Amino acid sequence: MRALLLVLVLAMPVGAAEPAGVFVAVGYGGRRMSSRDGRTWENETRWSDVAADDDNVLFNVAFGLGRFVAVGGGAGKGRIVTTRDGREWQELPALRGRVATIVFGRGRFIAAADADLLWSADGEKFEVGEKLDWKGSVQARRAAWGDGEAGSRCVIIGDIDLWGAKPRLDWRASTEDGTRYTSRALDTPPARDVAYGSGHWVVVGPDGLIESSHDGQTWHRRETEPGQDFSRIVWTGARFLVSGGQAAWSSPDGLTWAKEPRTIPCRLAWVREGVLGLGFSWGGNIHATSDFAEWKKLPLPPGPSFEAVAFGSP
Repeated sequence: MRALLLVLVLAMPVGAAEPAGVFVAVGYGGRRMSSRDGRTWENETRWSDVAADDDNVLFNVAFGLGRFVAVGGGAGKGRIVTTRDGREWQELPALRGRVATIVFGRGRFIAAADADLLWSADGEKFEVGEKLDWKGSVQARRAAWGDGEAGSRCVIIGDIDLWGAKPRLDWRASTEDGTRYTSRALDTPPARDVAYGSGHWVVVGPDGLIESSHDGQTWHRRETEPGQDFSRIVWTGARFLVSGGQAAWSSPDGLTWAKEPRTIPCRLAWVREGVLGLGFSWGGNIHATSDFAEWKKLPLPPGPSFEAVAFGSP
């Protein structure tokens, strides 16, 4: 473990509201840091200095019930760690299989460990829900909670290795409470990220893929440009914003999309329109913006790359 104090200052526009709470970022090597404003990062903890796809990586983090819960691990050990303040962490009993994604909604945490659903009413004890019964090595990748036309639910995207019989296939599924799947679809267009906003879930992926759904089950392709390699999408509170392609794209509703005049030099991680945007780049970098025109790389110490950030008010 390491504790590092960083002092960074990045001016915000006059009149912009400071976020009141705590940011927690997690990533490879089990690296974790926290911040009160997204600019001054401290309380660094890690298991390893190596940015390897092993049992030490943390892929995602969510906030709810006054605590942050981060998940990750590898084939040997699935990890779940929790904190209330971003400083002191507790690790829950190890699971079999990687826990790649977690969300909070309707008063509970919902996670996915390979093909298994997990849920927790307190963030301290997780129960095992339904398992996807597809033959092969099933991996969940990303998830988003929302309240769509068919009700509140968590939409999960992932892929499956059919042990060499066919190319790897992508899948999408949904669950209302983490105990069972309400929908599942195999061999879907490849998606790398998912977000919810304005009454729609939206997935993004390679070759300009953007698809939206009002219920988390039926998806419609949206017009962009072929060749775009979209990797991340966030809901800013006012619009969807997509990074990873040759240009950034945005939409107020998930239905009509337009190319932004400026590129985003990082993978989007967290954005609140007109207040603050955070993104990551390989090498353990965090980028921040307050005007959404210029992104500044914050002077963090060397370390493994970050994968996700959550914000909350413990």
